Amino acid sequence: VAILVIAMFCDNADAWWWRKYKKNKQCGKRGGASPYYFGTTNLWCMMKHGKGKRRAPWRSTIALSHRFIYYKGFYFDFMSNSYAYYSRQRLMGHKCKGKMEKSPAGYSELSVKCIKGCAKNYRCSFGKYHLLRNNCHKFANRLSAALCRKGRTCPAWCQGSCNHAISA
Repeated sequence: VAILVIAMFCDNADAWWWRKYKKNKQCGKRGGASPYYFGTTNLWCMMKHGKGKRRAPWRSTIALSHRFIYYKGFYFDFMSNSYAYYSRQRLMGHKCKGKMEKSPAGYSELSVKCIKGCAKNYRCSFGKYHLLRNNCHKFANRLSAALCRKGRTCPAWCQGSCNHAISA
């Protein structure tokens, strides 16, 4: 139990605990596909400023950082108010430290419109925010799974009529 608690408090716990930097061969570079990235923002800073909480390529769901996806110039986030956000600027980037991983998590042929649809329909498909069961890390992993699909067909769950996303 003590080791798990210590791992949760390490900003990069998933790097050594979950081996996040292991090469992913399932979502490799394809002709015409665009890269997407995982990234993190300092969770404590986001909480201080009132905006944050905390098997394709995936990342730990217990890291004490806020996780997002970056794809084709847009950042995609899921927040504790159960809304997804998408923007060309990193959420709270002007106040909170954050970074993208240096290497792409994978490559995708999906349109930005499709991924915005995933963000808008996320809550209807997977439910409201929950600290352990449905957080920003789960959101990023599910977007990663959608992005890693071969071809240009948008997943069915991303094509619904919900609108639980905010364009920031």
